[in-house]
Amino acid sequence: MRRRDSIFAIAGLLGILVAMAWSGCVTTSQTLAANTDRPYDYESSLLHPRAVIVPETRDSVQVYFEVKRSECLYLRESPQAPFVSSLIWYVGQTSFQWNDTLISFAPEWDRRMVRMAWNDIAGEETPTRSVPFRLDDLLRNTSTKWPVLVSDPQDNRAAFNKMGWPYSGQHAVAGDTLYFRAKPGSLWRHASIEVPESMPAPPFSFVKDRSDTLQPVLQSSIRANASGWASYVVDEGINVILDAVDSRNIVQRIQGTQLPFDQVRDLRLMIQSSRYITARSEFEQMIGSGDPKAALDAFWLNCANEKDRGAQLIATYYGRVEEANRYFSGVLPGWRTDRGMVHIVFGIPNKIRKSRESEWWIYGEEGSVNAVTFRFLKSAHPWDSNFYTLGRNIQYRMPWDRMVTNWRNGRISPD
Repeated sequence: MRRRDSIFAIAGLLGILVAMAWSGCVTTSQTLAANTDRPYDYESSLLHPRAVIVPETRDSVQVYFEVKRSECLYLRESPQAPFVSSLIWYVGQTSFQWNDTLISFAPEWDRRMVRMAWNDIAGEETPTRSVPFRLDDLLRNTSTKWPVLVSDPQDNRAAFNKMGWPYSGQHAVAGDTLYFRAKPGSLWRHASIEVPESMPAPPFSFVKDRSDTLQPVLQSSIRANASGWASYVVDEGINVILDAVDSRNIVQRIQGTQLPFDQVRDLRLMIQSSRYITARSEFEQMIGSGDPKAALDAFWLNCANEKDRGAQLIATYYGRVEEANRYFSGVLPGWRTDRGMVHIVFGIPNKIRKSRESEWWIYGEEGSVNAVTFRFLKSAHPWDSNFYTLGRNIQYRMPWDRMVTNWRNGRISPD
């Protein structure tokens, strides 16, 4: 089971609850199709490809594709033949075959770039365009689909790494050097500010988030070289690139993190993210302990009462933290957002309804007296296009306390 394997790697790295008896875990069936009813369930899809569309001219774009080789099925026709995958990419109105031959020491990601005419993949031009993507693994009989946004390059320039490959999201590791295309000799400003480590208020109480008031501070000036490339070193927190002529014109926005933003890989983050279900005294003890690892071990063992159950709780809890980071990260890491908080404590909803401005997460049978519904409203934010706030209500107090109690008594089942 992939989530268990992932969290076991974390626990093994930190030495938490050693000897957790995962040896009996078997691999999940690899023929299941993606479950589109669970949009924030990372495990519901076997494929997690990524794509970036970078405008090249008014009529053409560069499309960057990448897919993990470990998620694709490779077969061979005979014992002497090579192992080959069989994929089909659908990009808007266009599709093409993608075959990959598995060789020794193949990179983790299979990456390719294709130049395409805009009219071949999309319809009518709009300032911000959404292109539907789909990837089919024909040998595994599974597929996944997702939208890719294409913004006007004058408003949002793509960020590239030193190998010339674009970032597929708005996050980068602090200390990395990022590159963007610009007119040779043009001047730009790099500004940044670290985001405070605030936690969202519980669903039944209200404390306003202040991240929309943060003002990045100018760090350096950047001049594009003769080849039309400009670069800067990513700071932790908000990073923005400003037009030197008009400082109101933000052409790039990147969030810098200490680790890959979607991973739980260090003890400090494991303790911080446990705050939703720990008492204040327990949390302060772990933070101030001379042996914080032992304090975190003791907390989970106390919840579970035995190691196997503790292993299951750890896999479920930190698996949800990673999912929150993947789906809800913006100016704040996903686990510190309103949606991340509810996702971690309550898990995957029974049903999600969406509109252009809102999401409704329904736990339990919709319409029953015992159902709990959370409404998240999309909010305008200067540094985050994925910012949602929870409509808080004192009526959430009882279901929240009940779920926290279930965690603390080891009564949570895996997603």
